Parts: sequence; C-alpha cells; structure tokens
Amino acid sequence: MRAGPSVNEDSPLAPQSPYARTKAVCEEMFADIAVAGPRVLSLRYFNPVGADPELRTGLQIKRPSHALGILIQAHQDGRPFPITGTNYPTRDGTGIRDYVHVWDLAAAHIAALERFDSILMESKRSSAINLGTGSGTTVRELCDAFNNVVSTPLETIDTDPRPGDVAGGYTKSDRAAELLGWTPRLSLEDGIRSALDWIPVRDKMLTG
Repeated sequence: MRAGPSVNEDSPLAPQSPYARTKAVCEEMFADIAVAGPRVLSLRYFNPVGADPELRTGLQIKRPSHALGILIQAHQDGRPFPITGTNYPTRDGTGIRDYVHVWDLAAAHIAALERFDSILMESKRSSAINLGTGSGTTVRELCDAFNNVVSTPLETIDTDPRPGDVAGGYTKSDRAAELLGWTPRLSLEDGIRSALDWIPVRDKMLTG
C-alpha cells in the first residue's frame, strides 16, 4: 500500500496552488512583522468540515465548492460523484486531504488564546502550529464516510484528474498536542452529519 504525503511544521513550504501561496506569503509577512511588532501565532488547518453540533452556526454559502459540498449536492441531485484521479501516490490512488471538524478547530483557537504567552516569548515572537488528523482522508474514504451517514448510498464514478489537481497531503499534529494540549476529538462522520443537519436550518438561523 502506498502512503500519502505527510508534513509537519518543519517541512519545506511548497505551495501548489495560488490559494496555498497566499497562506505561505502571509506567514512570511507575519514573521517579519513579529520581529518588531506584535507576536504572531499561526494556526494551520487544511479542510474544515461540519457545523456547530448544536446548529447555532455553520457554513453560510448554499453551494460550497469544496469536496464535501460537491458530495452533498451530488447526493441531493441523485447523480454520481466524480472521483477525479485514481492513480495518485496515496493508499488507494485517490487524492488525500486533511478534514478536521470545525468544532475541534474552535477548541484549538481557544487553547491558543489561553496558552499564547507560554508559547510565544520575547525570544520566540512567531510560530506556526498544524491542526490535522495525522492520517488524512482519501477521496474514496470521504465517500465511504459519507455513505456511513446517509440512508441512501451515494454512487461514485472514476474520472480523469482535473488540470491543476495534486495528490494532496495531511499534517502531523505533534506540536499541537504538545503546546496546545490539542488533538481532534470529533470524527469525519461527525463533521458530515452536522453539515447535513445544518442545511435545513441554515436560512432560518442566518436571517432569524
């Protein structure tokens, strides 16, 4: 079995999309600013999923373009979900990403605020902490998790990679565990379930 690429905070920055490049550029700017200005702690996360488990808030756009959003739309429309690329160097050949429940990410932000002064001192004015699962999720695994949640299974169809697609990756979160006392507690299925539960109440909650 082939393993997907994992990274940590010491891995070389090699952004493979314009979006990723903006993140890398901002981190460089933060490091420069922190030399003589405010201290900066950057929390890196990759693919947030889900909604507040109590459905007080969630994703605001109706047709999100991320993988879970497209999965949900395909399921609602009764059409197969296209798996774009099946020959990547990952454990099942499909692209791999790192999905983390938004409520786990919220907990990490609170921990960062509470521990900010102990993490960043005068001798260390900026740092980055990765927030991920340590194992990642392939596209096929995402589809399997989705089908574990819904009552009517989603069909998939294998297609060619899209221009610009990359195998992806996932992050180790040893630094988050050490400095923030943080590890993800909610599962991918939890994230999918809360995202689905949020849809029928979204308009009322956002306009009420």
